[in-house]
Amino acid sequence: MSDADFPDDLLDLQRRWYEAEAAWAADPSMERRAGFAGIGGELYNHPYWAGVENRHKAAMALKAAVRPGTAREPAA
Repeated sequence: MSDADFPDDLLDLQRRWYEAEAAWAADPSMERRAGFAGIGGELYNHPYWAGVENRHKAAMALKAAVRPGTAREPAA
């Protein structure tokens, strides 16, 4: 799966999830936790998931596509 397989808003949500996770780790306040949980809920309930056969595999590909510091191989 490539970035092109995911809608832009889903890629953005996953990026925001990583950012919120880092912010919560740096400041474990209830406000940061609530922000992290809210983005997680949006990500989990995104309409894209209704159309995938293997949600786990797709979720792992999405995370790998936007994970900070992850070098991706060029598309073949």
